[in-house]
Parts: sequence; C-alpha cells; structure tokens
Amino acid sequence: MTRPGNRPPSASEQKLAASLAGAVDLSGLKKRAEAKRDPVAARTPGGDTGPVTLVEVDEATFEQEVLVRSTQVPVVVELMSRRAPTVLTTLLSSLAEEGGGQWVHAVVDVDANPGIAQAFQARAVPTVVAVAAGRPLADFEGEQPEDALRQWIAAVLQATEGKLSGVPGSEATGQPDDPADPERDAAEDALADGELATAEERFAALVDSRPRDHSLLEALRYVQAARRAAEDADAGEGTVAAALRAADRALVGGEYESAFAVLVDAIRVSAGDDRAVLRSRLVDLLESLPTDDPRALAARRNLANALY
Repeated sequence: MTRPGNRPPSASEQKLAASLAGAVDLSGLKKRAEAKRDPVAARTPGGDTGPVTLVEVDEATFEQEVLVRSTQVPVVVELMSRRAPTVLTTLLSSLAEEGGGQWVHAVVDVDANPGIAQAFQARAVPTVVAVAAGRPLADFEGEQPEDALRQWIAAVLQATEGKLSGVPGSEATGQPDDPADPERDAAEDALADGELATAEERFAALVDSRPRDHSLLEALRYVQAARRAAEDADAGEGTVAAALRAADRALVGGEYESAFAVLVDAIRVSAGDDRAVLRSRLVDLLESLPTDDPRALAARRNLANALY
C-alpha cells in the first residue's frame, strides 16, 4: 500500500479489482449490518445541497457508507479515537470539502466500533485507509503534514480515475448521472439485504442477457459462493466436501488465491468423480477473475500440473 512520501501507485497497483482483492476481508462486516438502515448524517459543502464530503460510520452503516459508496468515489476512512482527537480529522474534512465530492471522508471511532479497526488490521490510531471498489487501496498511520496529505490524496484519485462509477461533482455542476440500471440495482439490493437466492437469480439473468459484462459474472460467482457458505450446501465428510467449503469461504472473503489453492491441492489427491467435481468448481471460480489476471493464470497452470 502506498504511503505519504512514497512513490505514486504503479500501473499494476492501480488495478484495484485484480491486485487488491482479498488484501483485507471487509465482507465480514456485512453480517453485522441490519437489513434496513436509517440514513447516516452526511455533510455537504454549503448545507443540504451539493455532493457528500463527510460521513460518520459505524458497524451497522459500514457496508452502505464505505463499501457501496466506494464503488462511486474513493472513500478515505479515518480510524480515530474520540478520547484522543487530533488535527488530522479537521484537516481531512477540510480537504474533502475542498475536493467537492471527488472523494469522501469517513470517520470511524474505533472505541465504539472495534470490528472495523480489526477488519482493517489497524495497529494504531489514527490510521487512514483509502477504499475504492470495496477494497483497500492505500493507507498510512499517524498524522501527516498537509502537503503530504494532498500528494497522497492526489495519488489515490489518479489510481482510481476512470475505474469507479461515480461522476464526482455532478450534483453541483448539473451534469447528468450515469443511466439508470434497474435490473442491476435490483440484484445488488437483494445482495445488500442478504436475500442471496434472489440475488443469485437476478445476477444469473443479467449474465445471460449481458454475456460480455464480466463484472456481472464475478458478482454471480460471489453470490453463489456466499449462498453455499451460508447454507453449508456442501456439508459432508471427506476431502472433497471440506475443499468445496473452504474454497467458498475464501472466495467470499476475497481470498481468490486461497480458494484456488485449496481446490488444486484437493485435485492432486483425488480421482474419478471426486476429481471431476473439484475441477468443475475450480473452473467456475476461475471465471470470477478476468482470464489475464495473474492469479487466474497461475491457478490454471497449477491445475494443469495437478491433472497431468
């Protein structure tokens, strides 16, 4: 992860969905969120109009205010303690307001929300983590001078430029938002509400109607793994059942390499129908990533070695 004073992210580091998947398991916080939530108080420049620049986040609102919001614009999460306030909070809020909605400052009191600090593996406060597309991009610990903060934020914005769905500043400038996508919205709403069977059905229909949109296939494979993990559909004894369960849990946590590895290892010691079942699941999970993703390429090589 990048830090103030270090080099800007390289091209490979900027591939959020590929290079950062599973770096920190934030998905577990979804389980703590209520299915329906009250809106979180958010600050906008000049009052009630304009883009949101500041949100206060707890474990119940983390999914919506950080994970979901970060699919539109970067969310800079500040893990702080109200027992020991620092000037960093004021400085970040000021810079976010100055940015006019290009990124959002999310404040988390770790004393009241230790689960969030644990999910980010924070070792000290304050700790600041930039989240984009639901995944950590860059972080630093401790207070920083304003110039270093500006450079760090600029690097975050550069790394995420053109990769997120939001149109920063559109509320203030009158620019139109992206076209509505009610079918995808319905699928994502079902997932957010924990209705996994409904979400799977809706994402499957979207995959059939939009076969070239890989993000839909990735979402479908995630939902399928989450549903199996929740229902323990592969309950049973033996290497095959254990490998299938472990792979699903790893995929839900964003740990693609672990999911692939556990299946490949099981394939090495299996034969016949057991090997066919494991291979089929591995091929399905490999579809979660683009074919040129380094982790997918490595897993395919390992599969070939295991089979032959």
